[in-house]
This record gives sequence, C-alpha cells and structure tokens, in this order.
Amino acid sequence: MKVLITTDWYDPVINGVVTSVHTLEEELQKRGHEVRVLTLSRNYRSYEKEHVYYMGSTSAGRIYPQARFRLPIPERYVGELMEWGPDIIHSQCEFSTFFIARKIACEGNIPIIHTYHTIYEDYTHYFSLNKTWGKNVVRQITRKLSRQVSGMIVPSEKIRRILEGYQVECRCGLSRPESGSLNLADPEKKELPEGRNGGKRYGNATCLHQTAQFFFMWVGRHSRWQSGGDCKSYLEK
Repeated sequence: MKVLITTDWYDPVINGVVTSVHTLEEELQKRGHEVRVLTLSRNYRSYEKEHVYYMGSTSAGRIYPQARFRLPIPERYVGELMEWGPDIIHSQCEFSTFFIARKIACEGNIPIIHTYHTIYEDYTHYFSLNKTWGKNVVRQITRKLSRQVSGMIVPSEKIRRILEGYQVECRCGLSRPESGSLNLADPEKKELPEGRNGGKRYGNATCLHQTAQFFFMWVGRHSRWQSGGDCKSYLEK
C-alpha cells in the first residue's frame, strides 16, 4: 500500500507529534508499505529529500512556538504525489498540510484518515480571551474537520470522549487496542501476555525481561531529545 503522511510538524522540531509520525513511518515500512511524507519546511523554500516533501512556509511563532503557515502550494510537488498515486492519506495536523491533503484527496479520489493528537480546548488562551468562546470555536472546527475525513484516530479514550461530546460526524478509533486489566497493587497478579523478544506486553508497553521487578511510567512529553536519543534507550543504558 502507498501511504502519504501529512504533518505540519517534522524534523528538526522535537515534539510528540513528530515522534508519533516517525514511529508510524517506520512501522509501516517494516510491514512493506511505501511511505512518503508531506510537511512544512523551516523557510520559504519548497523541496523534496528522501521521499519527504517540504513545502515552503512562514513563521507563525506569535501564535504558538515553532508553528508555521504554508505558502502557496507548489503545484510541481503536488503533481509528483498525484503521479505516485497514494492509496490513502494519513493526516496528522489540522492546519496547513491538511488543506494540501484535501486537495490531493479530492483530485485523486483518495480517502483520508486523521489522527487527532491535541486537546485544543486546553490551548484556547493562545487565540481567545474568553475560554467558553474558544471552546466553541474548537468544537465547530473539529466538527467541520470530521465531515472531511473517512475516520479519526485518537491516542486515548479521553480524547475519544471529547470528540463524541463535539458530536463529530465520522468514526473514531483508538490508535491501539486496549488490553486486559493489570493489578499493580499485587505483584503476584501481574498476568501479562507474551510480547516480542521474549518480553511481556501490556497495552502499548513491553517489559524487556519476563522477571522485571520495576515498571516505569513515563510522565511528560514523549519526544526525541536534543541528543538524538529517547527515554527507552536512556533507561536501557
């Protein structure tokens, strides 16, 4: 399958969306799928490098740190992607690159799915002095978005409940299936299914040793650090 991933956030930015996109890209390629990424460059220039299409953009840092707005769509690169012929488009952001994704989808009759990463009603202070008005704007924009995609993927049950409260008009599904319960209060009742490499799995986590004495819960941004590593490699060291 040919998968086009569109995202406003990509290297060299470090945040959870970028980490999620890299993970998705790597796992799809491992399964034999052909993946290309469409994102925003960090300057006015549009270019393609190693199957990543960088669209020229301008800074929107006054609205949100490191955010950018796209410049007029370069038809050359849109034409290349149309000629490549993606089977599906997986959108990761609701703003600049989503409009390009919609253009490609409409012209090629290609389905779009969208991952809803961010609870925007928690960030209304960036654009509205009135929290109630800001939440209503988020609700209306999200509902409009839901009418333009075939489905939405959410990273948590909390976000799914929020979207259902918005009365979105497409199906919403979790990015990973829920596993059985895990009783952390009693170590003798930690019944975990087998995972890869002989480890044990619970939800989206793998314990590297079957007799692990500690479970680590990561609290905070799940991002690649400036040094190029991540929390997993750090803990392994």
